[in-house]
Amino acid sequence: MDGQGRLLAGTEPNGILYRITAKDKAFVLYDANLPEIRAIVPMPDGTVYAAALGGSIAKRAQAASQASQSGNPAGTVPSVTTSITVEAQSSEIKPPDPSKPQQQPANAAATPQVSTQFTPVVDVSGVEKSAVYRINPDNTVETLWSSKEENVYDVLALERQILFSTDVDGRIYGLSPDRRVTLVTETNEGETTRLLPAEHSILAATSDMGRVFRLGEAPGGSGSFESPVHDAGAASRWGSISWRADAPAGCSLAFRTRSGNSARPDRTWSDWSEPLANAAGSRIASPNARYIQWRVEMAGTAGATPLLDSVMVAYLPQNSPPVLKSINVITQMAAATQSAKSASAQSAPYTVTVTDGGDASSSTSSGTPTQTLPRSANEQITLTWQAEDPDGDRLVYNLYFRGEDESQWKMLKSGTHDNSLTFDADIFADGKYFFRVIASDRDANPPASAREAQLTSAPILIDNTPPVVTVGVVRHVGGSAHIDFEAADSASPLRRCEYSLDAASWVPLEAADGVIDSLREKFALDLSALAPGEHLVVLRAADSAGNTGLAKVVLK
Repeated sequence: MDGQGRLLAGTEPNGILYRITAKDKAFVLYDANLPEIRAIVPMPDGTVYAAALGGSIAKRAQAASQASQSGNPAGTVPSVTTSITVEAQSSEIKPPDPSKPQQQPANAAATPQVSTQFTPVVDVSGVEKSAVYRINPDNTVETLWSSKEENVYDVLALERQILFSTDVDGRIYGLSPDRRVTLVTETNEGETTRLLPAEHSILAATSDMGRVFRLGEAPGGSGSFESPVHDAGAASRWGSISWRADAPAGCSLAFRTRSGNSARPDRTWSDWSEPLANAAGSRIASPNARYIQWRVEMAGTAGATPLLDSVMVAYLPQNSPPVLKSINVITQMAAATQSAKSASAQSAPYTVTVTDGGDASSSTSSGTPTQTLPRSANEQITLTWQAEDPDGDRLVYNLYFRGEDESQWKMLKSGTHDNSLTFDADIFADGKYFFRVIASDRDANPPASAREAQLTSAPILIDNTPPVVTVGVVRHVGGSAHIDFEAADSASPLRRCEYSLDAASWVPLEAADGVIDSLREKFALDLSALAPGEHLVVLRAADSAGNTGLAKVVLK
């Protein structure tokens, strides 16, 4: 009930906060971006504090449905969250140590507070888990705190601050009138579910384990705070720890660090270091490792408490080597260097003037008696490779090659940042070659810590020389002819052989041994039913690289 006797009620799964004034008469104070209104605290001045939790599943589904109907992309409905800057100060409220039930709260050393300042930002991801709202008397709404990691369970209004509890280490936060959020304490239980006022204290109920804590009102003379474990991602060298704090006269802060290679601190971790007191930068003495944690010990005086604003830990992760995943070698035909000139020459008319004597005269020819047709394309080789660096460093590559019968690698290209290289195949002699790519992160790391990786391709056959076709015995009698010939290649096995009679279509031939698969093959061609007169037979053989060699036989 609020100060005017009106009922305030929250719903789930719609996350609506109602103000009910009579039977069947209600006003929606706020429609939250979270599915459950968990706690409601009315204030005498008409202000209402409310806590909501449960994630934005319902709202995301609703936004997606509306977007599909309106044509807008899902997720464009903005929600409000806040960015957090962590601060810490000694606590005004401290629960007893759960492991020492006989301990009196009044004598307990206070835990530090972690104060937070907020800058509202627009969040369109819709993944908040909980939030604390303030509904002002004029019905305007402010988001005072939100989290993507913690669920808020209860809210309690005190004279000087608002307390709310969450499910991360059973935390209890304080919200001051100037909107500063402080971490009052951690119960170190699964979640703090209820906050109740008691005489000169606060009762906090937790689950997992189920306990009831009593928090006193007076601040303690000292306190401490352990940071979450930080994962550096890899074994790292620790630099210095520095912090920004406000420590009034008589107050002090001392830091300790510890490190290890397991995600949770255990016996394998190092011991806490000696106290570090230089706020401008104290060298971390903990062993190099992947994980690190710091702890601050704070001491105050009557009426004064140190305030910790920010902490910075500097470290250098171990440089991870690049990863080369694959090398691909592609051969392709490319236009010849003089293709433009060749095209120009080919487009010119070619004519020959013949005199009465039948001789071609070059002096009267508008062209040349013999025209050499240009080679329209030559073969190119393209090397492509895939590489990545776990640290995100920019990679630089060196490329090498080596012949199958060679022992040393030769430089093909150095210092390239591209992931491919194209070159003419005819810069290599016929044979099998290996290509090696070496990736280095030297552009992003000092020479002593730069790392590299290499990968070598499978053997690549380069064959620029066509087979040689040699004609042997030729017998032409009447309407039949017999031709023996041989095809040989020096680099790659033969793959195809065929002939053409009088410029007709190509006709495949088989080898004398039945299979065309060797560097040298013999063939026999028998022709029958030839018409009387002269005939032109062209023989063609192709190797594995696609090079073709030809020979001709004129049958008379």
